[in-house]
Amino acid sequence: MQSPPRDLPDADVLDVVRRGWDATTLSLTHLPVGYGSHHWAATAAGGRRWFVTADATPDDGTVEALAAAYAVPAAARAHGVAGAHGPVAAADGALLHRHGTWSVSVQPWLDGAAGGFSDRWPDAGAEAVVRLLADLHALDAPSTPARPEDPALPGVDGLAAALDRCERDEPLAGGPLAGVVTGLLRPHTAAVREALREDATDLPGATVLTHGEPHPGNVVLTADGPVLVDWDTARRAEPERDLWLVAARTDLDVAALYADLTGRTPSPARMRRRERRWALADVAAYVVDLAAAPAEDADTAWQLRSLRGTLEELGR
Repeated sequence: MQSPPRDLPDADVLDVVRRGWDATTLSLTHLPVGYGSHHWAATAAGGRRWFVTADATPDDGTVEALAAAYAVPAAARAHGVAGAHGPVAAADGALLHRHGTWSVSVQPWLDGAAGGFSDRWPDAGAEAVVRLLADLHALDAPSTPARPEDPALPGVDGLAAALDRCERDEPLAGGPLAGVVTGLLRPHTAAVREALREDATDLPGATVLTHGEPHPGNVVLTADGPVLVDWDTARRAEPERDLWLVAARTDLDVAALYADLTGRTPSPARMRRRERRWALADVAAYVVDLAAAPAEDADTAWQLRSLRGTLEELGR
């Protein structure tokens, strides 16, 4: 996120890190990266550096689901997947420490270079990521902490309610951006409805352990190879949940390579469905968040641009 959370001061985050993980932590700086979670760089005595994350967790169920997801990279590393990097346990053994409606996690700073969400990989980079995913997918999914993916589209109820209002020619309720969101959504209601119907009628295939968002922004290129970070979306799901996003960022034949590595040929239809589901989930999140936003800032400006582009893609 581009701006720090209004209800989680840096001083509070620093206190959580000191009490839970490293009492010698000296300072932290908010990092304007990613979407959804907030991140900070923390510096401790002796030059140690930490990467600190805060996720919105409004209820106990959200906390439990996030803890299960964040336990996956440690389990993956224990089973030989070296390219899995995630939170480390606090002094009390917990991966998360809750503070109000937020949950804080900490992981060692990773030296390397990450890309951006829309970056493209050269063939060699994409091949390394597919090999990493094949190793992850080969783990015994039932014995790992990840939960099954929820078959319901995230945020579908809020999106359906917004579509209803648009179809009744009523503006969305909320803050000062609600009218702008209404204007963006209204011309695309039919296309979004059709995409929702397609998503609801499709059945998932065989499940493996998936990361969920292996785009270039969540892969850090290190001296030892690519490393997957940001595991809050880790779930048991069909392999195409990961593979479509790699295939969309490279000219490499991802499906053919994956089939050679695993003996399982990805379904082109499921790859297309996954791309459409990603777009729908983005629309659902943006519409609800933007309509409720109390004011415009750097984050809402970025969300509005993304919402406009995603709606145009769904309408094609």
